[in-house]
Amino acid sequence: MIMDKLSMDEEDNGALHNVESFVLDRLLTQQSSASDHSISMGVLTESLDVAMSPLFDQAIEDLVAQSLIHSEDGENFQITKDGINELENRKREAIPL
Repeated sequence: MIMDKLSMDEEDNGALHNVESFVLDRLLTQQSSASDHSISMGVLTESLDVAMSPLFDQAIEDLVAQSLIHSEDGENFQITKDGINELENRKREAIPL
């Protein structure tokens, strides 16, 4: 029973990591391709895979808490320089699923 709990926690952490990486990637793409460097929460949620949806709010909160993304109004988000660096690190050190 304890082993099942541990593997479920690892799966949840991996899934959350994937959602965070997805958000960072979307924000970096937005910054690179548009004059408006922010992207709204609605646009982000529309592009989510259904499996990612339950972890989306937690991912946003975690990324803001880590200063990897920023929002002045709580609705539109931008990636920070630290967020860009983190995304680059995550791509280099991909976590096996």
